[in-house]
Amino acid sequence: MKRGFTLVELLVVVAVIGILASIVLVSVGGGTTRAKDTRIISDLNMIRTAAEVIRVADGNYVNVVNNSDINTLMADMTAQNATAILRTGNAAGYCVEATMAGGKWGCVNSGLTIVSNCTNVTSCAGANNGTPTNISCACP
Repeated sequence: MKRGFTLVELLVVVAVIGILASIVLVSVGGGTTRAKDTRIISDLNMIRTAAEVIRVADGNYVNVVNNSDINTLMADMTAQNATAILRTGNAAGYCVEATMAGGKWGCVNSGLTIVSNCTNVTSCAGANNGTPTNISCACP
């Protein structure tokens, strides 16, 4: 008598592997968006650090709106699918905000505040790369 697998047994194994693979693919899909959001939050934190270095060096925040390091970080936020990115600043303060890939909102300002758990919020106000009319970062 020969030993081996029947066609039905092979089909059952292939079906189980297919179901498990689809479950893994679905769960990994959300990980990409979370990773992009985490990178955007990291960029916001690095913007905050760079802005404070600028303040210490210059005595104010004026150069936050045209600093090449901050421009690079903002370009990376765009590459991570951040939208509605706004940067405003003057001698007294600055504000940078963005809507993240997953729909959450992130903001960092001269008050050393970072907020990243709100949805559908805009807090910074004023001309992009210009003078702010509001530099508050807060969830409503």
